[in-house]
Amino acid sequence: MTPKTIHQPPGQIDDLDACPAPHLQPLKDDAKPLAWHASQRFARFRVLAWTCGEHRETWYELCSGGGMAFIRRMSGDPVKPEVSQTHAWTMTEAHQVWAALLSGHVR
Repeated sequence: MTPKTIHQPPGQIDDLDACPAPHLQPLKDDAKPLAWHASQRFARFRVLAWTCGEHRETWYELCSGGGMAFIRRMSGDPVKPEVSQTHAWTMTEAHQVWAALLSGHVR
């Protein structure tokens, strides 16, 4: 078995089915943009869910802190990625946006 390389170019991914993290569905034609910000509102937060960062150059995390939730977007170097995040929602709203992100309805 060949070890996987982080961020393999498209077409060179060995075994996506074996990947334990979800991969985003292709962006839908009617997808809505999310507003991304560099600022970080929460000093402490917990990561609840994440997408694959091994096969993609951009990966996402659903995070919660202070009774609210938001999505972080990371790209570039996996050791020191560029990070941006959405504004915070209630947990229910954040889970709905997370589902929309995974299914390609927002990005």
